[in-house]
Amino acid sequence: MYVDPRWVIVVLGSAAAFGSLSPLVYARRFSFFAASLPHSALLSVTLGYVLSLSAGGHPAAWAVALSLPPSALLIYFLHSGVSVDSATSAFVSFSVAGSVAAMYYVLTNYPARVSLWSYILGDPLLAGWDDALLVVAVAVPTCALAAYTYMEEMSIGLDAESAAASGVRVRLHDYLLALLLTVVAVSLLKAVGFTIEHVVMLLPGAIAARLARSARAFFALSLASSLASGAAGLALSLMANLAPAAAIGFVLLAIYVASLLAGGGR
Repeated sequence: MYVDPRWVIVVLGSAAAFGSLSPLVYARRFSFFAASLPHSALLSVTLGYVLSLSAGGHPAAWAVALSLPPSALLIYFLHSGVSVDSATSAFVSFSVAGSVAAMYYVLTNYPARVSLWSYILGDPLLAGWDDALLVVAVAVPTCALAAYTYMEEMSIGLDAESAAASGVRVRLHDYLLALLLTVVAVSLLKAVGFTIEHVVMLLPGAIAARLARSARAFFALSLASSLASGAAGLALSLMANLAPAAAIGFVLLAIYVASLLAGGGR
């Protein structure tokens, strides 16, 4: 069985990025935001492709630039007193409607130049070296930043008022976490796919929460489960001729079910 090193880099790099962010999402109760991000990411990458053709530049750079303001605006609304449900509903509604309009425009004007299905389904097996380098460039600083801010994020998640009293800038951390999640979701959308990105953002942290008995173990188990599902999912997809993103999602789900059966602490 042939295994291209680019496949391994893209899959494991993406798994490391999402696996390091997932415990932060879980601890900070940012699941509402993480679950809505793929919708915004799909809109951003579609518009980024159009802008790269008309104005030049890399589509991923345009996509990231377009996605950051809406994410920051969502956090601003939450700090302004808008309920989580209302703000998220408006964010998703705008993203979904915009995605449909943008995709229709691209498919009717550039049908032979882009495959939007690659962003919806994910295509790590078609990754080139430029894709692999992008994943590494995103995954390495993401893992480093997640590890560096992890204990502060945990303290905010446990008791935001006490964290603020101890000197942690809670509002700044809200924006930083939101923007970091946005950059990763947009940059790695093609590698993971729109449909599975929800899973890889949320399940590693949920798995770790079932098994971990300390804050450090929580982070380590989330990262380990994400990497294990990436490696096993890639192998399963090659052996069974399955879509890699789907195989990774199935493996993560199996690990989660096993963690439920195993029990453990929170």
